[in-house]
Amino acid sequence: MSDTATDMVRVERDDIIRPDDEQVRAALNVITGTGDYSRLDDWHRAAHYVDACLSLGLNPRMRPFDWIEFYDSQTKTKKLTLYPNKSCTDQLAHLYRIRVRVVDEKVIGSLFKVGVEGTMPDGRTETNVAYVDLTDSDGKPLRGQKYGNALMKCHTKAKRRLILGMVGLMAPDLDDLKGARVAVVDGLGRYLEHPTEEERELASNPSLQQALQEPTYEETYAAHGGAAPLSGTPTQQPDLCTYCAPKAPYPRQTFRCDKKHWLGVWHMVVKDTFLQSDEARHDFVYWYTSAWPEDRRTNSLSTFLDRATDRQAEALVNRARETLAERASFAPAEADDPHEHDIDDESRPE
Repeated sequence: MSDTATDMVRVERDDIIRPDDEQVRAALNVITGTGDYSRLDDWHRAAHYVDACLSLGLNPRMRPFDWIEFYDSQTKTKKLTLYPNKSCTDQLAHLYRIRVRVVDEKVIGSLFKVGVEGTMPDGRTETNVAYVDLTDSDGKPLRGQKYGNALMKCHTKAKRRLILGMVGLMAPDLDDLKGARVAVVDGLGRYLEHPTEEERELASNPSLQQALQEPTYEETYAAHGGAAPLSGTPTQQPDLCTYCAPKAPYPRQTFRCDKKHWLGVWHMVVKDTFLQSDEARHDFVYWYTSAWPEDRRTNSLSTFLDRATDRQAEALVNRARETLAERASFAPAEADDPHEHDIDDESRPE
């Protein structure tokens, strides 16, 4: 591709050379032996992307996997691999009808911990946890938007680990991959080491590829007869009949929330903040419920939790987090020590 989108050259499907069985077996040996997709032929990478999606029942047009290049400390080399992104976990949660709820969140030292529980319609449950550091590279506590982003990152990380584990698709966290970066592989499967902005956008948007008559992973896959290095392996697609008519439905949601749990979460969130005082807590709860029907308004956190569902209690706590983050982002910088620049009496001029 040249520097401008208008100069793109259409690659015809007939230009793609179909592989023989020996090539497929060689590609399979590369994947199983090294886990490095950069060593595959171009068409193998494109075809394997689609095959990986279909084997899990995912829509490849939503690009549920990212190509990630990272440094493998064991082999001392860079590797290219597929990394399940947020689109992947959202699709899997929908396909498998996984209900996710937060069961624990607390601050442990400088770490924020989130525990989540997942439930499938057949009654199977699993739990998982995630931790994030609430300090920056200099060891100082995060404040404002950075603090809020860290909390959201921990929730997303815990949900991702849970869903992937429940469907048997465990993958390392991006933070655990040394020197990891998002790589670009075009519709023909070519690994672009120095892509332009146009090539980045084109590779991540199959609709744009079709509009500009550029090849897509799907076309490359079809041009090779739907063959991919791992196309003969068992599929992990969910049994939709089982999930559409479950023998054991989801546990019924109770109206009353776990009051003890949410009281603990509240006090953890507001610790050492202006919301820790009784007066501020009463004012916040009264403000939060001021738009509710008159018989539901209150300034008591205890009364609120007596009437609330788990979802309503979680919404209250999340709004408190947002308020604290907003307050922190506008907090004035720490004042200098007023005596820091004082002149010693001995050195003061007459």
